[in-house]
Amino acid sequence: MKQVNMEITNPHKVEHRKLGREKAHGLAWDDKNKIELDVRLSGYRYLLTALHEHFHLKHPDWSETKVSKESSKTARFLWKLGFRWVELK
Repeated sequence: MKQVNMEITNPHKVEHRKLGREKAHGLAWDDKNKIELDVRLSGYRYLLTALHEHFHLKHPDWSETKVSKESSKTARFLWKLGFRWVELK
């Protein structure tokens, strides 16, 4: 069986902070290749928002509607497969 390199690389810088003032769960900064996610997000909402902002950076030509649909479909697919954010201590 062929071994596959599964090293994780992050294509964007990801920062976590409170985004209440911005009235957003997440923000994507194309010029900085950076995503900001609200620190209060967890579970499915975190996954959905991270994917949503990732798609904004990966596909800047997509409309907001397309980004929302694709991130929602992808998040549902991954969630049903059992993907979860787990804090390792």
